[in-house]
Amino acid sequence: MEENRAYLIHKVLSKRSNYILFKALYNGVKPSESTFKQLGLERRTFYYALNELKENGIAMKKDGFYTLSPFGYFIYSIQEKLIKWLEKENEVKNLTELINRENEKGLSYMLLKDLEEMVGLSNFEPIKVYTEWNSLSSDLALLVEAKKSIKIATRYSEPTIVNYLYKAITRGVNVEALSDRKVVAERFANLSIFGPDSDIIKVLKNILDSPNIIMKVGEVPYSFIIIDDEEIGLEIPDPTSRDGILVAFRFKSPTIAERLEEVFRELFSKGEKDPVYELLNKRVI
Repeated sequence: MEENRAYLIHKVLSKRSNYILFKALYNGVKPSESTFKQLGLERRTFYYALNELKENGIAMKKDGFYTLSPFGYFIYSIQEKLIKWLEKENEVKNLTELINRENEKGLSYMLLKDLEEMVGLSNFEPIKVYTEWNSLSSDLALLVEAKKSIKIATRYSEPTIVNYLYKAITRGVNVEALSDRKVVAERFANLSIFGPDSDIIKVLKNILDSPNIIMKVGEVPYSFIIIDDEEIGLEIPDPTSRDGILVAFRFKSPTIAERLEEVFRELFSKGEKDPVYELLNKRVI
């Protein structure tokens, strides 16, 4: 039954006169000779089209004007998206080639933005795909380029990130870092090979002394980074391996960043002060 109704709606709107009136009804229409002339429709054609639209629940009368019904406005929003899509017809034609092309770095920003809006997201911009988290963490120019904030939750011990974070906080960037409890021992083991006067220890001490950073340990189910509330690094763990990873992504999306921020706040609120503070203050290393 719904399929037949959909067919009838398409059939009604496929008539040129019906479609012209359908578009005009978005802003409301009052029948008059000037209206008929403006739309390029004869009086008889106008009312015939209006009746068809009303009979199919697309148009309604309100306060002396004819407008789209709630259902009509819904259809209008769909056809607007169709128009926007067709405006990018060349990009759409290239979509299959892009998908089938190996090692393609990314699709058109505008095309993917439209796709994201269709599913309730916004400003989606893919940047890069990784097959392991270490590849992403070693490609963190985004940390250095951060303008206001970095939030990072990680399941791994990553000494290479220290220098990136140091450069960021010296520029006034606020950093919040959460490490999984399981990697604390590994991180201590990594730090223990450096003497107290080594560069990395000095940098780490400077980081911890900065008011621009807070480091905690807690439960981290998967690693992710949020830069300036829009750029994201995110891993998808391998469900068959405790510490494995299926794939990791870097991309921009304020909407996803906002959702991931909620996850980070929940995890961070349950975290505890990173023991590395006490370790360095006691000069154990």
